[in-house]
Amino acid sequence: MSLFARKLVGGWLLLGCLMVFFQVILGGVTRLTESGLSITEWKPIKGTIPPLNAQEWDQEFAHYKEKIQYKIINAGMTVDEFKWIFFWEYAHRLWARLMFFAFVIPLIYFLFKGYIPLALGMHLAALFVMAALQGVVGWIMVRAGLSGLFVPPLSLSTHLTLALILYAYLVWLTLYVYRGTGNYTKASAVVKILAFAILILLFTQIFLGGILSGMKAGLSYPSWPDMNGQFIPPALLSEPSSTAGLLKYIPQDLWGKAFIQFFHRLTAYSLILLIAIFWFRSKGVATDKVFKTGLNLFPFFVLLQATIGILTVLNCIGHIPVSWGVLHQAGAMFLIAETVFVIFHLTSNTETAP
Repeated sequence: MSLFARKLVGGWLLLGCLMVFFQVILGGVTRLTESGLSITEWKPIKGTIPPLNAQEWDQEFAHYKEKIQYKIINAGMTVDEFKWIFFWEYAHRLWARLMFFAFVIPLIYFLFKGYIPLALGMHLAALFVMAALQGVVGWIMVRAGLSGLFVPPLSLSTHLTLALILYAYLVWLTLYVYRGTGNYTKASAVVKILAFAILILLFTQIFLGGILSGMKAGLSYPSWPDMNGQFIPPALLSEPSSTAGLLKYIPQDLWGKAFIQFFHRLTAYSLILLIAIFWFRSKGVATDKVFKTGLNLFPFFVLLQATIGILTVLNCIGHIPVSWGVLHQAGAMFLIAETVFVIFHLTSNTETAP
């Protein structure tokens, strides 16, 4: 790949990273404002155009009024209030459509110009399959939620986790094109294993966070470092254990909410500890200034994310704070990008340059 083609394709992939980042942020706002079930049909083409007059708004609102969420949570909502929640779900879906064109149109041009080597083309094909799967999973999630009060926590977390796996892959591809291969490190096998362990634990934590959000478990324990005065919440010992809260939002699921938040906190502590161990073990392994800078930022990103998480929990009094929740999600994405950045440079000499 020529230098010009590398810069052009790399810029396109970087734009893709930014678009996926903001799509996940829009998804977070949609979830936290309880807007995700406001659009009751999946119309990939026709749904691009929102209601344009009072009659169309009344028809759209009438569809929503048939759903359980309206009848139990939002009964009495005005059309103007409905427009507010409709806006976030519509923006989330519209951004997905824009991403499709932002990826496909430049790709056709790059293929025509011969800017996409075979190896990169295989990666891009996998990326498109993942994106299509994510769209299908998103609609399955919404359809499941339309029969209840909210989207099932497990479905919501699956949708979020798949989006962030796609994001991580896209970050890696961007580095693959921009940085190419090289001997950026003299790291041992142990350091590389630690880096992959961090990535696995990070996605485990994100999956738990998605379930926690879907269960609205943060509202039950808005304190730190204790959980309403206890390190181990009493509900874990006094309430009957059940996994029903994973498949359906259950307000009375005290054990499930205690379990998921307690486990989420323990995983966060483990992640901080593992990154600290990795950082100490990786001192002096970088043979490249850019990689060395990235290594040194690792502790900063995980501590920043932990701090935002704590502030999010402390502000979960009566309602989930949208701003803190979205910041926490953004922090997770920065930490993912940082982790992928580190792993790429630790393993880049085993890849074939595009």
